[in-house]
Amino acid sequence: TNGNPQINKGVKAIPEIFTSLYADVNADDGSRMHFGYRPIVKTTFAIENQFFGNAPHVSHVINILLYFLALLILYRLLRRLLTDYNPVFSLMVVLLFAAHPIHTEVVASLKNRDELLAFIFGFLAIEKFVQFIDLQKIKYVIYGMLLLLLGYLSKASVLIYLAIIPLVIYFFRDVDIKKLVLPFLAVLAALIIARYVPRFFLPEAHRPSLFFENPLLFEDDKLMHISTGFSVLMFYLKKILWPDPLLFYYGFDTIKIVGFGNIVVIISMAIYLALFGIAVYLFRKKHLVSFSLMLFFVTISIYANMVKPVMGIVADRFMFIPVLSLSLLLVYLFFKLFKVNPKNSHITSGQVNKFIVVMMLLLIPYSAVTIDRNNDWEDLLTLTSHDIKDLDNSAKANFLYGMSLKNHIVTTQAYWKKEAQGDVNLMIKHFKKAVIIFPGYFDAWNQLGEIFMVVKKDYKRADVCFKEAIEINSEFRKPYYNLGYLNYTNKKYVLAKKHFLEYLEVEPHHIQTHSFLSKMAFKQKNLQEALEWNKKILEFNPDAAVAYFNMGNFLLQSSDTLKAVENFEIAAKLNPANKQLLNNLHSYFTKEGDESKANYYLNLNNTEGK
Repeated sequence: TNGNPQINKGVKAIPEIFTSLYADVNADDGSRMHFGYRPIVKTTFAIENQFFGNAPHVSHVINILLYFLALLILYRLLRRLLTDYNPVFSLMVVLLFAAHPIHTEVVASLKNRDELLAFIFGFLAIEKFVQFIDLQKIKYVIYGMLLLLLGYLSKASVLIYLAIIPLVIYFFRDVDIKKLVLPFLAVLAALIIARYVPRFFLPEAHRPSLFFENPLLFEDDKLMHISTGFSVLMFYLKKILWPDPLLFYYGFDTIKIVGFGNIVVIISMAIYLALFGIAVYLFRKKHLVSFSLMLFFVTISIYANMVKPVMGIVADRFMFIPVLSLSLLLVYLFFKLFKVNPKNSHITSGQVNKFIVVMMLLLIPYSAVTIDRNNDWEDLLTLTSHDIKDLDNSAKANFLYGMSLKNHIVTTQAYWKKEAQGDVNLMIKHFKKAVIIFPGYFDAWNQLGEIFMVVKKDYKRADVCFKEAIEINSEFRKPYYNLGYLNYTNKKYVLAKKHFLEYLEVEPHHIQTHSFLSKMAFKQKNLQEALEWNKKILEFNPDAAVAYFNMGNFLLQSSDTLKAVENFEIAAKLNPANKQLLNNLHSYFTKEGDESKANYYLNLNNTEGK
């Protein structure tokens, strides 16, 4: 949320939020991504910003409160559904669900607030439709539709409630199948409105699909989708039963694209077919075990990659609702283990003690893993550095770790300092790992080139990396700028100009590129061209300090010192963080005997240095 221009505007941005797409960020292919529609989520952050400013700790507290609210809603719904069950049963289910470590990503990652809000609105909607069945008052259908609308405006995965709500009503209320028609149509209508009405006023979405996010996006063999889907389902089954290790990203090549002959696929198919058989066998009896399994199948289906591949192939956050199925099954098995009827209104103290013991056997290790995992989410570098040891085969995870190291170095120390060299070498190692796993990872090639160019001063290797990135994806424009800068540094001005012009084709208002073109022209004794390039900067950004700084240098080298100083002063006013410029102005006015201006720039330099 930090730095999002809409969120930074506070509540006045809410109309804009509801008429724009959720994400507007740089894509891995160098373009801009515009996708998703989650205005409720962004609105919550905008309101936070209005009252608390940019305060991540406040956002994290709110996420925790939303999680507790979700648990309270879950408990209330279970009590409404399991009316003849002992309250201890519902309480145990909620406790197991709450403690499961796989939820850490949803609660700890602010961007996953959409999952929390979708859950809250979705489960409140379930409750309202159940109330309609119980009381036959149409107002509950309207409430349910509104809540589903809010849920969809939080995250589109709420579409799955089209199956969940009829499933819940069938299992927990004795109603004629015909009475399910109205709730089903109401759910369908709400989701159709939420899905299609915004398309009339939203801009066109753009979300590029890249191989390393999910190779199935480029796999035409639908049978391969199904076989790999069973491998994914096995992955989720293991994660739900024992959630260790939990990782920030998976993607290619963590989950392999496999056929039906793969042993994991065979075992997964056997397990899931057996579970499905149990669910079908107990379906007509409206057995809780059947409901739990059906709920799992329904909620996991959208993430199995069989019908539609998902970005990252798998993710911990996708298990938020499916964990409820495990909680229901485990608690039911506990009651059976101790031969206690869950529908007994009275449970003895001895039975309660047994439940406490068996619950502790799960809650203690679950809570320990959750607490430990929360520590990993302290910041991006802590998270990625902890997880990378288990992500040796993930191209994007290695790339993201390299980027987190880069951001850390940029914000805390200079590349060339001795203490930074360990992190620099680690960056190189993991960017190299990314291209070893997936040789077509053009952005990783570009990042390697930048390190070799800027830090290692190994221009030959940098040149190879940039050209490799372009060879893989000629539409990816960052390497063109880097090649321009590389050749500019080596005084190969013809090549530099060629690459800078190629970069301007997609970034026509890139100030630094215009600045380099201007300076190159001046170095080649072409003052008129230098002035033209510099003038263009001021045309699209009149407050660009670099344009006045360049002009000052041109005039200074043309022996027009007074005009040069005038431009330097404008540059200093626009960018008082330029320490060298402030020092030069202080020295100049000191020599000229202008004590007032000399002191002004000295004080400004000292002020900016604090």
